Amino acid sequence: MKRYLLLLVGLSASCALTHRPTAEDEQYFLTQVKPVLQQHCLRCHAGTLPPPALNLSNRDTAFTRSASGQNYIQPGSPDRSLLITAIGRVGTHPKLMPQTDLSLTDDQIGVLREWIEDGAAWPAGPLGQLSPEATAEIP
Repeated sequence: MKRYLLLLVGLSASCALTHRPTAEDEQYFLTQVKPVLQQHCLRCHAGTLPPPALNLSNRDTAFTRSASGQNYIQPGSPDRSLLITAIGRVGTHPKLMPQTDLSLTDDQIGVLREWIEDGAAWPAGPLGQLSPEATAEIP
C-alpha cells in the first residue's frame, strides 16, 4: 500500500511538471501578459545584448537563468522568479525594474505573478514573439 501511495504521489508531481498549456493559458498570455512585457520591459530586455542577460522577446530566451544560476521565470513559483523580485521593488534584487520613474501597477504585477504561478504558458511561433511598444508615458 505504501508503494502504491508513493507511486501516486510521484505521478501527480510528474503530471504537474509536464502541464500542457491550454488555449485559455495561451489567451491569458496574449491578452494580459504580453502587453505588460511589451510596454514596460522590452524597451531594455530585447535584442541580442539586453542588460545584463535577460531577453524577453521570445519564449526560448525568457526562460533562462541569471549569472548566479537563478531562473528569471520559474514556472509555478513566482516567489522564486527573479522577474517578480525585480518588478515588485522589494527584497534584495540589485536592479529594480522597470528603471524608469513609472513602476508597474499592482494589477500588472498581479498579472505576471498569476501567469507564473499558473505555469507561465508562452505560445510558440509568431504569437509568442514580443517587440517593444511605446506608451503615452514612455516614448
